[in-house]
Amino acid sequence: MDEEQILLSCKTPQIHTRTILSYLLLLKSVLPGILPSYQPTRKHSKNILSKSTMIDSNPSQVPPESLPGAWTATSLDTARSADDGSCKQLPTESKTSVDSALSNNHPESTKRNSTCSQRLAFVALSLSMSLAALDTVLIPTALPRISQDFHIADSLYAWVGSSYLLANASSVPFWGKLSDIFGRKSVILVANSIFLAGSIICAVAANAAMLVAGRTIQGIGGGGVIVLVHVCVSDLFTIRNRSLYMGILGGIWAVASALGPVLGGIFADKLSWRYCFYINIPIISFAMIILYFTLNLSLQKAALFEGLASMDWLGTFTILAATVLFLVGLQIGGTQSYGSPLVIVLILFGCLAYVGFPFTQWWASKRAGHPIMPLRIFNDTSNLSALAVCACDALVFNSIAYFLPLYFQIVLGKSPTMAGVYMLAIAIPLATFSITSGYIIESTGRFLEVLQVGLGLMTLGIGLLISFGPSPTRAKIIGVLFVIGMGFGPNFGAPLIALQTRIDESDIATGTAAFGFVRMVFGAIGLVVGQVVFQSLVRPATQSLIASGISGELAHALVSGDAISQTSIIAQLPQTQRAITRGSLTHAFRGTWTFFTVVAALGVLVSFGISRKRLRKESTNTIERWMSADEN
Repeated sequence: MDEEQILLSCKTPQIHTRTILSYLLLLKSVLPGILPSYQPTRKHSKNILSKSTMIDSNPSQVPPESLPGAWTATSLDTARSADDGSCKQLPTESKTSVDSALSNNHPESTKRNSTCSQRLAFVALSLSMSLAALDTVLIPTALPRISQDFHIADSLYAWVGSSYLLANASSVPFWGKLSDIFGRKSVILVANSIFLAGSIICAVAANAAMLVAGRTIQGIGGGGVIVLVHVCVSDLFTIRNRSLYMGILGGIWAVASALGPVLGGIFADKLSWRYCFYINIPIISFAMIILYFTLNLSLQKAALFEGLASMDWLGTFTILAATVLFLVGLQIGGTQSYGSPLVIVLILFGCLAYVGFPFTQWWASKRAGHPIMPLRIFNDTSNLSALAVCACDALVFNSIAYFLPLYFQIVLGKSPTMAGVYMLAIAIPLATFSITSGYIIESTGRFLEVLQVGLGLMTLGIGLLISFGPSPTRAKIIGVLFVIGMGFGPNFGAPLIALQTRIDESDIATGTAAFGFVRMVFGAIGLVVGQVVFQSLVRPATQSLIASGISGELAHALVSGDAISQTSIIAQLPQTQRAITRGSLTHAFRGTWTFFTVVAALGVLVSFGISRKRLRKESTNTIERWMSADEN
C-alpha cells in the first residue's frame, strides 16, 4: 500500500500520522524483531515518509513491513477516519510474483544480518572478486609457456586472454537484473559456480580450444561475480557506510592487478601454468560456503519460469550482440588491421546495436516489463556525469596498466619482472588511498570532493609521464607513479556512490551493472585507442629507423604494434641504433601520455555535473531516520 494513500485518507494528517506511528509501536510490542524500535522525534508531518528521504535507506536491514511501498494488510492496511473515528480498510494492490520479487523481501530471510555475518559475507565477497580480478591479468605472463605446451596457432594465441574479457564485459548487464528477479544469494552462487566450472575446465584443458572455452565460461561467471559483489555490498551496508567497503574492494582490485602478472610468471616458470586455475578451486569453494551461510539479504525471488518469462530478452540479446560484435572487432583489429572490411563491419554493426539498445529499453518499459537497464537511470545529469567519470577513469586506468610496462621494457630495457615491481609504485598507493577515501566518505559524508581530488591527482600524474625520456631516474619514476596511484585510488568507489545516491533502491542492481558495464567496455576501448595513437605516432619514424641500419622487418614490427615481442632484439642492437629506436618510441609514448592526460582532464570536467550533496549519517532506526531527515 502506498504511504500517500494512508496519509491522504486522514483529514487531519498531523494527528493521524501519530496514530499510524502508534500502530507501528503496538506491532513492535506484539511482534518483537519484526519492526525496528522507534523513539519519537519532534517533527511529524506528511513528508516524514516521503520518497526523497529514503534515498540512503538500507533495504537489507529493513523488514518489508517497514518499507513504504511494501505495506500490505499484514502490516498496516487500516487508517482511522477523521469523520467517524472508525478504521476503514484501504485498497491494496495485487502484484504478480515477479513484481513482488522486485519490490519485497524474501520471507525466508527477514531477519537482519548481524554485524558478524555481514563482515563474514564481505570477506567471502572480497575473495570472490579478487579471483575474478586476478584472472583478468594472470594469464598474459603465462601465455608463452601455454603456447609451447599446446603449440597454439597465432589465430588462437590472443583469444586465450581476450575470451575472458569479452565474456566478462558481455555478461555484466544480464547479471544485475537476474539478481533482482531471483535474489542476490542464489544468483551470486550461480555466478561463482560458473566461474569455478570454467576454472576446472581450464586447469584440465587438453588443447587450446578447450582452454579458450574454459576461459569464456570463466568470463561469464567472473562478470557476474564482479558486478554482484558490488550489488551485495550495496545491500549489506547503508550508502554512507558502504563507501568504506567499496574502497576496500578498490584496494583489493589494485593489489590483484599488480600481483597477477607476477603470480602468472611464477606459476608458469616454477610450477605449472595450470596452477593459475587450480588456485581458484579451493578459494572460490570456500567463499561459496561462507556466502551460503552468511549472505541473508531479505530479497524475495520469483518462480523460475515466471522469472525467466519476465526477463527483458530483447534488451539482453541486443546489448550482448552489440558488445560481442564491438569487442571482437577491436580484438581482430589489434592483430590485423582496423581498416580491414571484417573489422569495419563488426565495429559498425556493434555500434548500430548499441544505438538500438535504448529503444529496446523504452519498449520493455512501455509493455510494463522489466528492462535490463531502465532509461530512468540515464534521465539524470548527475547519473550521466558519474557514468562519464567511470568511463574516463576506466579508459585511462586500463591503458596505463598496459602501456607503462610496455614503456619500461622496450624503452628502459627492463625485464618483465622488474616492470611488475615498478607497477607496485602505483598499486600500493592505489590500494591505500582507495581504502582511505572510503573511510573519509564514511566519516564526512562528502564523496564528490574526494572524487575530484582523485581525478585531479590522476590528471597530474598522467601529465607528468609526458616528461619521461629514454632514461628517467628511478626516483622520478617512483614519484610520478605514486601520484598516479593516489589519483586512481578514490575513483573505484566514489563514482558508484555518486550514482547510487540518485537512483531508487529498486534500481541498485541494474544501476551497478550499468556502472560495471561502462567500466569494462571503456577499459577495452582505451587499449585500442591507445594502440592506434601509439602506432600513428611511431609510424613516421619507420624510414629513419631503416636509414639507421635497422632491418625493415624490425621497423615494421615496431610500427604494427608488436613492439613488446621485440624487446630482446632492441636490447641487442648497437648503441646508436638502440638510441634511435628508443628515441622514436619515447616520442610515441609522449603522444600517448598526452592523449590520456586529455581524457583524465575530461573526467575532471564532467565530474562537475555530479550533484554535490552530503550523505546522511543514518540511524539504525528506520522510522527515526525518515523523520530526522526532514528536521535537517
